[in-house]
Amino acid sequence: MGTLRLHSLDATAETSGLFVGQTLADARAICPDLIAVEAHLHRDAQAFEEFCEGFIRYSPAVSLQRIGEAFIDITGCERLFGGERAIVADVAMRLQRVGIYAHIAVAQTPGAAYAFASCGIGGIIPPEETKAALAPLPVEALRIDAAVAENLRRLGLKRIGQLYDMPRAPLTARFTKQLLTRLGQALGHEAEPLPLLFPSPRYYAEMRFIDPVVSNEEIMKSVKNLATELARALSNEGRGARCFELTLFRVDNEILRISVRASDLVQSPTHIARLFADRIAPLKIDVDAGFGFEQARLSSFETGKVATLQYAAFERAAADTALSELKDRLSNRLGARHVCRIDLKDSHLPEYADALVPSAEPEDAMISADVRLRRPVKILPKPEIIEVMAQVPDGPPIRFRWRRVSYRITRASGPERIADEWRRQEGVRPTRDYYRVEDENGRRYWVYREGLYERETQDPKWFLHGFFA
Repeated sequence: MGTLRLHSLDATAETSGLFVGQTLADARAICPDLIAVEAHLHRDAQAFEEFCEGFIRYSPAVSLQRIGEAFIDITGCERLFGGERAIVADVAMRLQRVGIYAHIAVAQTPGAAYAFASCGIGGIIPPEETKAALAPLPVEALRIDAAVAENLRRLGLKRIGQLYDMPRAPLTARFTKQLLTRLGQALGHEAEPLPLLFPSPRYYAEMRFIDPVVSNEEIMKSVKNLATELARALSNEGRGARCFELTLFRVDNEILRISVRASDLVQSPTHIARLFADRIAPLKIDVDAGFGFEQARLSSFETGKVATLQYAAFERAAADTALSELKDRLSNRLGARHVCRIDLKDSHLPEYADALVPSAEPEDAMISADVRLRRPVKILPKPEIIEVMAQVPDGPPIRFRWRRVSYRITRASGPERIADEWRRQEGVRPTRDYYRVEDENGRRYWVYREGLYERETQDPKWFLHGFFA
């Protein structure tokens, strides 16, 4: 308890005979000039995650394990880099440039790649050679618990190949299901879903630049080309997307991510490029190119089926599309919360019957308004209390005073009684009796009395809630 132990080592420390888990006192006895630095696991994990963001230049599917361990699914991405060997060489070069030494292995499964890399076997292992190549490796390479590995060694099972022909039932009973699961994942008999660092898009387009680009104009040219390619892929399957992300990879491994949203499913390359133009344009976003961008990727998220529209036959379809594109451009330029629409809500209380919703958000099932209800053209955000004179306590007002001004009522109709909603969790509010009243100058108001006289209160209050045209 309280003993300091080694958490990680560099290459020099490993060659000196030190190992992870060793006490610091024993390590200093072996290596007196040892330089020890306190480990900050949370900070190290965060820094490693930020570092691994650069790996998405090779594939959108990047998964992190422990600190110092990462998987990159390069399936289908080889053609962009000239093959698997070119990817391995590029990864090694970039790691070496920042002073990081790593074992890099390409295999048929994540489990096999981990086993080879953890044992210092790098390079590319063909799928047909996976089983034979795994056989001489120690059982610890299967990512099993240390206790399970130790029990296997006590039984003389030190190599992965010794487990191939062992009966499955006794192994499961003695060593839990983890052992067979890890073995099956390494050999490709069982699937191994990996938690991704970022959501992996189903549709994306990317390009690599011969020379690094630095200007907004060059970036927008690449965006237009990528939008055309991405829109073609979406259109071929009759799909559109609501969210798009542009990822720009700098020469120094830094990444710039720019996201835009649409209010409806989009598959038009012109509209996609225009959304990014409003963000990338000068004074809209600070594009720090550094030494230049060497790669760009345009991804789509929140995809769905879209209906085919015949604009020549239905002018309304073209008008709706133009309005939707305008809302998208304004939302991405000014901010989603600054461009809103009014949605009706399922409530008969006037202050809860509608709400401002960002226009970029998908529309829910629309609630139709009851045309029989006569509502004012303007409703106050919060009802304001007024002083009222009425002929009887529960009758319509004949005069009221609002903001130090008196108004004499010549006509009144009502009441329209509105009770509190039963589903509200807080205290029940008093019943309201609404009146439409008109003063001697022809101005019409919407007022209500709060509380039923002699049933809910002895002193009901009056409020002004809106104005009619």
